[in-house]
Amino acid sequence: MVIMRDGNRSAILFLAILGHAVALRAQVPDPESLNLFESKIRPVLAERCYGCHSAKAAKVQGGLLLDSNAGVKRGGNSGPAIEPGDPAKSLLVRALHYKDKELRMPPGKPLPDPTVADFENWIRSGAAMPPDGIAAKPPDQRRQFWSFQPPKDHPASTVKQSSWPQNAIDNFILAKLEEKGLTPSASADKRTLLRRAYYDLIGLPPTAEEADAFVNDRSPDAYARLIDHLLASPRYGERWGRFWLDVARYSDARNVGERFAYSYTYRDWVIRALNEDLPYNQFLS
Repeated sequence: MVIMRDGNRSAILFLAILGHAVALRAQVPDPESLNLFESKIRPVLAERCYGCHSAKAAKVQGGLLLDSNAGVKRGGNSGPAIEPGDPAKSLLVRALHYKDKELRMPPGKPLPDPTVADFENWIRSGAAMPPDGIAAKPPDQRRQFWSFQPPKDHPASTVKQSSWPQNAIDNFILAKLEEKGLTPSASADKRTLLRRAYYDLIGLPPTAEEADAFVNDRSPDAYARLIDHLLASPRYGERWGRFWLDVARYSDARNVGERFAYSYTYRDWVIRALNEDLPYNQFLS
């Protein structure tokens, strides 16, 4: 019979606790990698992959499940889908790059290059995922707002009255009108069109000389040049800056005779930002 001294017993207990803590630490996903998964990877998987590679799919393709931690680690019929830390050895990245005729995901159309780069960065950082059984973070609905979406190229809508559109945007407008059984209004004469453009973009009427010059301009791009001229006017920022300043509750003074010092600098910055076509994300920051 071996009698263990208290000191030895304490040392073994400490080592056991330390080993358990290390094991638990190894199971905790890297926060940055996990955030990358939740913000960049999971939304793409849900939109483009879960239809064929999830437990809810009518038929799981290739035996690959991408909606669980265990499924991603196990892989499918072709082997493990990812090699954490090494995108180049990961079948998933190979499929996303469309380099193999027999292995292309998602089918139909490849993901944009920036999205594929997100997958590579995620795998390179360790491919962290939340443990199975933990609910997915709900998507940030604020990020779904239209003004925060990247531009996408949409084919022009097919319309019946094909002679009416003058550009691709007109096709979308006319398509909605035809969908509702409506027809476009009659075209405005040049003088009316001129006044509408001036009031809409700079809030001021054209001078008599400007009106005569536009009416007498017979060139096919006369209206396009008019719009460019108005957008380049300093009055454009003054006109449209007012709407943002109302949202920001801008004011020069709190009460009569009690002015906010230097408040005009923000007003002038908003006007200048619009006139310089400052990108929206930079404007907000």
